[in-house]
Amino acid sequence: MAEAGYKSLISYKLARTAFDLGWDFVPRYYNRIEDSRQRDQIKQALRSNKQNIVEGSSERSLSSKLKLYDVAKASGMEALEDFEDILRRERLIRWSKDDPRLKKLRQVFEGYPSFPSNPPTPSYPSVKAVTEVLGGLGGKEGVGAVVNYLIDLIIRSGFLLDKQINAVEEKHQKEGGYNENLLKKRLIYKRSL
Repeated sequence: MAEAGYKSLISYKLARTAFDLGWDFVPRYYNRIEDSRQRDQIKQALRSNKQNIVEGSSERSLSSKLKLYDVAKASGMEALEDFEDILRRERLIRWSKDDPRLKKLRQVFEGYPSFPSNPPTPSYPSVKAVTEVLGGLGGKEGVGAVVNYLIDLIIRSGFLLDKQINAVEEKHQKEGGYNENLLKKRLIYKRSL
């Protein structure tokens, strides 16, 4: 049975994977009492990224859809900046998008490269699972692996969100918005009386 609505969006699937992994990783990394605000902010940005894709895809109004997709993208960028800060503060290398380690993680957790056309049920992306896929990394190396994968997920989801936003803008331009179309139908109805 094919998935319907937002669950079939790859941007959503990537955001959901980032959410799952981030919610496992963030409390482990930011584990001191004084880290609670940072921990909560990142977790909420990851949640907002995912949830606004859900809400936006369900919206009938094109302008509301655009606003929600914009919020999703902005939330993803907020989390991205936090993860880039971790790499910078820990003096860890940011992997290129073609890094073989990222390719391996995509294959295991997303079924990529088949993900876009025929996604399998992905494995759950926990910190332990990510580090085990890459040979049981620990310490700073493990942190770097998880954070690099989170960055990759957010960037790819954001790229796809940009495409969705462009498609909705184009549709809005050609067809008008929800309220405009309701008004047109109302005027046609009134003329027919």
